[in-house]
Amino acid sequence: SARMSMSEIAAIKHQIHRCWTIPAGALNAENLVIIIKLFLNTDGSLSKSPEIVGSYYRTGDLFYDSAAESARRAVLKCAPLKHLPVDKYARWREITLTFNPREMLGG
Repeated sequence: SARMSMSEIAAIKHQIHRCWTIPAGALNAENLVIIIKLFLNTDGSLSKSPEIVGSYYRTGDLFYDSAAESARRAVLKCAPLKHLPVDKYARWREITLTFNPREMLGG
């Protein structure tokens, strides 16, 4: 199947990141990097709940857990994703995204 272009990947990230609110009061929020996996249907809706698959912090850290949950809620809030190239469905049916506050804060 065809590869996703950088602009297509950026558009997907933008759709989700615009729904994400960094938890207030998080210590070192710029370092709370969350990695989340999305499972999508051809219409951009979720085929199952998004999974937190990694970060630079371990679960059990109050701030990390809060940030991870806020990233998961952002995916749920923004679904279904729009403007996904159907001919590249095999490439985006499972997407792993990085939620990085540093990107959002201009760092």
